[in-house]
Amino acid sequence: MHSILAIAIAAVAYGVVSAQDPAPTPAPAPAPAPAANGATGTQNPVTSSTPAPGPAPAPTPAPATDPAAQEPAPVTVRPLGLEPAPTRENGLGETVLSPRIRNVTRLHNSMPHQLIGIGIVTGLANTGSSDRGTRQAILNVVRQLGLNLGIADVVGGTTALVSLTCTLPPFAKQGQPIDVKVEVLTDAVSLRGGELLRAELKGVDGKLYVVAQGALVVAGYTASGANASVAKNTNTTGWVPNGGLVVQEENTSFFSESGALELQVLNPSPFNAASIAAGIETALAGSRTRVSAVDPSLIRIEMPDDERTNQNAIAILNLVGNVRVPVENPAKIMIDQASGTVLAGEGVLISPCVVGLSDLTIAIVEEDQVSQPNPLSTGTTERVGRTSVEVQSTSTDLKKVSGGATVSDLLQNLKTLGLTPAQLVSVFQALDQGGFLHATLEVR
Repeated sequence: MHSILAIAIAAVAYGVVSAQDPAPTPAPAPAPAPAANGATGTQNPVTSSTPAPGPAPAPTPAPATDPAAQEPAPVTVRPLGLEPAPTRENGLGETVLSPRIRNVTRLHNSMPHQLIGIGIVTGLANTGSSDRGTRQAILNVVRQLGLNLGIADVVGGTTALVSLTCTLPPFAKQGQPIDVKVEVLTDAVSLRGGELLRAELKGVDGKLYVVAQGALVVAGYTASGANASVAKNTNTTGWVPNGGLVVQEENTSFFSESGALELQVLNPSPFNAASIAAGIETALAGSRTRVSAVDPSLIRIEMPDDERTNQNAIAILNLVGNVRVPVENPAKIMIDQASGTVLAGEGVLISPCVVGLSDLTIAIVEEDQVSQPNPLSTGTTERVGRTSVEVQSTSTDLKKVSGGATVSDLLQNLKTLGLTPAQLVSVFQALDQGGFLHATLEVR
């Protein structure tokens, strides 16, 4: 009896099996213990009486197979604790970024629509324009409202002819507000305090999509007097916040012409495309979708015909958008010659070389001197021109420079040169031309 109780306790302790785990193999029944009266039978652990032998129990029928149980398992989101960290360092000390897929891709066939229009801003405090074009535009509006005037009756100064631009986002619906940018087209000085009259904004297809109207918000200002003036920022550009209303919806779909969901990679590269495709495939494991990287800039998610609905598309985009995937750091150097700005990404490598710079400065100064004759002499006073030329040459010692796998290595190597931003522009251009720079150089 004690042995049977021990087996029952062990079964309770270890016999709990998950519904998703395979059923455990039943252990063989213990050998029957001899009864007190010498008969052979199984002793009841609860009562000492021995049940009368009866017919063998009928075999239990196997449960019917549910067709729904054979369907693909639903896609589940991985726990946040198992997601990779947004930033980490690999074995080489390089920073590895793992942004979310929704931050590095966008829906391929849902491009924003650029809209443009012409409008009139009124209510300016004598800072508007008075050219003929502005007055003619005002005259057209006045005549549309039923007032018959001539061009001579229109006086400028309080109005301005402006251009209107805005971006119609994908899936925009009627009545959705949109910010509209306003810029001066004529010689108006300031748009501060003005209000935009109702204007239409059209797309590249010539169709009307947005109607805009409202008060302008201008960041800059101008104050002037008789002999001085003060200006801050530009005041010939402003915004009408939520001043545009969508009046016609654009035909936008989640699916491409082939019927698939397509994601465009914002920073195209083979590594990024393969990494994003692998992350999507892992997130959709168990579903009937097919994921493939078409090229370095396009990821395609193919769905069965019976599941190709907008609801499923939103669910898939929401699911894969939260997945973090590693992306490569672009080995690129961007140079802005106008401002002297130099941007260098991590992973920029430079072959070991030496750099020496020399500056040649030539200063030419023109001076006018007066030659005065001695007193009581017959000479005359003459103006004599003098030219002074100064040449100054400076040079730096030859210094070794090389790139590094991390930004700190590259920064440390460039600091040893002690160069100004303008000199760095020349150095990077020379390194690129000489083949020492192993990165993409972009000069603006």
